[in-house]
Amino acid sequence: MNVRHRWLLTLFLLTVYSYRTFCQHPYELKVTSENDNYCLQYHDGYYTNGLFVNFTYVPDRLNQRIDETRKLTKITSSYQLGQMIFTPENIKTDALDQFDRPYAGYLYAQKGMTFFYKRGHVLNVNLSVGTVGKASLAQQTQSFIHTAFDLTPPKGWRYQVRDALGVNAQVQYWHAFIPVSWRRRWFDVHGTSQATFGTTFVNASAGLLFQLGLFQKADQSSLYDARIDRKSSPGSNSAEFYVFYHPRYQYQVHNATVAGSLFESHEGAILASINPWLYRHDIGLAFAKPRWTFQVVYSFKQREAASMKHNEQYAGLSVAYRFGR
Repeated sequence: MNVRHRWLLTLFLLTVYSYRTFCQHPYELKVTSENDNYCLQYHDGYYTNGLFVNFTYVPDRLNQRIDETRKLTKITSSYQLGQMIFTPENIKTDALDQFDRPYAGYLYAQKGMTFFYKRGHVLNVNLSVGTVGKASLAQQTQSFIHTAFDLTPPKGWRYQVRDALGVNAQVQYWHAFIPVSWRRRWFDVHGTSQATFGTTFVNASAGLLFQLGLFQKADQSSLYDARIDRKSSPGSNSAEFYVFYHPRYQYQVHNATVAGSLFESHEGAILASINPWLYRHDIGLAFAKPRWTFQVVYSFKQREAASMKHNEQYAGLSVAYRFGR
């Protein structure tokens, strides 16, 4: 190989390396599956299944308006489709005195915006439109899964929460406690708060979020679905491997999957009273590369309905893929 060919090969390799290192992907598609059987309990009950599809992107015009004099570093926008399924602990019987939680489904579409601040704070606002009841298709989904995997068929769906459309607005805020000058790459703490108000859910929560391992700052981290951008940023292409722990307390005023709609008839449905105060713990493990994110989260949650016999636990598995230029 002559000198010219060596230089051409070197230039080619450097170009490929630079593209792989610094090319940004402004779009992300994420799929999350949650199920109590992922905890190896081998029975369905309470929050038994959830499926969510997220499309997140970096809106070009909004981010072009961010300059160095402002407090923001990035804005992302997202769309989400989701379905959640709830049942009593014992689905093998249709005896009404055995229903310690209502049969219910929730199907919705959501639009959200996330704002990232230079000090490490994160603000998310979203608006969702959805439905509980038969229109949520929860009965059909669970029946299909149980038939496909030869599981016990649920017997009480005819008593499920009745149909009701709902509109809900939510605000979430993560406040960085560790100053930028003290912050280290391997440890971070955020105070978290959330409020939801609508016809399906009315609640508020507060907690702490601990992050430990190798991760990027908030506006480039997979923890906030922020590993997307339209400009070169080498840090966002570095691999992440971290654990996180998110304990929080919640106060709920209304939950249509437990108590039914605020405005529609409840005739024929078996409902329950909500448990106003409840706590929740999420423990997660995440690994992210330039294009991919893999995450597993274990959740332990106090009883949503006052009649529930036990607290609930489930796990979530997420895969995200980033693309585009």
